[in-house]
Amino acid sequence: MCGDSTRWARTHRWSVKALTAPYTPIAIDSFLYNNEQGLAPDEAPHNGDCRIMGEFCWPDGRRFAFTIVDDTDFSSVSNTQPAYEFLCDCGILTTKTIWPLRPYGRGVTGGGTLEDSQYRAWVLRLQRSGFEIALHGVADGSSARAKVEAGLKLFHSLLGHEPGIHTNHCAQRESIYWGAGRLDAPLHQLYDGYRKLRHKRQFEGASTGSAYFWGDLCRMQVRYVRNFVFNDINTLKMDPVMPYYDCRRPYVRRWFSASNGSGPQDFCSLISEANQDRLEEEGGACIVYTHFGQGFYPLPPQFQLLVHRLSRKPGWFVPATQLLDYIGEQRGWCKVGEERATLNRMQWRWAWDRSAQALRKHWPAWTSEDKRSRPESRIAAP
Repeated sequence: MCGDSTRWARTHRWSVKALTAPYTPIAIDSFLYNNEQGLAPDEAPHNGDCRIMGEFCWPDGRRFAFTIVDDTDFSSVSNTQPAYEFLCDCGILTTKTIWPLRPYGRGVTGGGTLEDSQYRAWVLRLQRSGFEIALHGVADGSSARAKVEAGLKLFHSLLGHEPGIHTNHCAQRESIYWGAGRLDAPLHQLYDGYRKLRHKRQFEGASTGSAYFWGDLCRMQVRYVRNFVFNDINTLKMDPVMPYYDCRRPYVRRWFSASNGSGPQDFCSLISEANQDRLEEEGGACIVYTHFGQGFYPLPPQFQLLVHRLSRKPGWFVPATQLLDYIGEQRGWCKVGEERATLNRMQWRWAWDRSAQALRKHWPAWTSEDKRSRPESRIAAP
């Protein structure tokens, strides 16, 4: 699938010098700890602060890291394959989420599944080409525990591994710690009230008494779950502790954040030339969250120009799980305990981004184009 095999190999080469290079720690809250042994969060000792780097040292002397997590909503072979062929030609290997099973009845957004032979064959080709295949729940709609178990089993049997990443789907009742469930007080109550004015969706993946509970399976089988989406290209700057374990949400092994590239306009605004240059200058990491199944076919010319420009920079372009593994192994695995100042700041920053995004959507005159510092969104970032 990838025409440039040399470029593909280069993105997967690990540098011993980069892996062992020292880091410069900066101050961080005392609720974080460094887990040098790489143990599961509940097994790790409390042995000091987690080290947060001002400038990360990436493999092979790369200046920054960049990847994409593609939400499988609306995805089909015809409308999504061109994006992956283009990324592969550019030497950028990313993460694509999938649904193993068809939904009961009509789905929420629609999209291919591993039960569809053509779509399954394409997903397996993607995996062989170096792309990561991840989970967006087991179906396009709510699934009780028995169906979740069947979907996870099918995922493993066809792909040969458990999902490294899971992202919650907008209308899955089994979504885990979703909606207001991922927020602390008082933001939890504020966001819960706001959501109840719009709809009454319930998310019960972490509720032990529910038929939709699968928290124990998530903890055993899924390494990372996506949480907040920010309107800044440097995801690591917005979430300096990712990937982290939150003791108040024990069924998720580790959380990570992403940057908003939900639709073509958001994506291009996020990776503008100025933002690309800043990401390189800051030595940061970007994990774009997008929907290649909606609005990217045919591929927008601006998207192609910007991604091609980015691919020529000295970045590290690997799938999201590989990137998160590297960050955790090099910096130390972080745990959020009862002192939660850093996480609370992240939550309020996310709430601000969401509020500003909604204002721009409903009142475009709220900010002018020349003064806008955050990308506009046509598809709400969850």
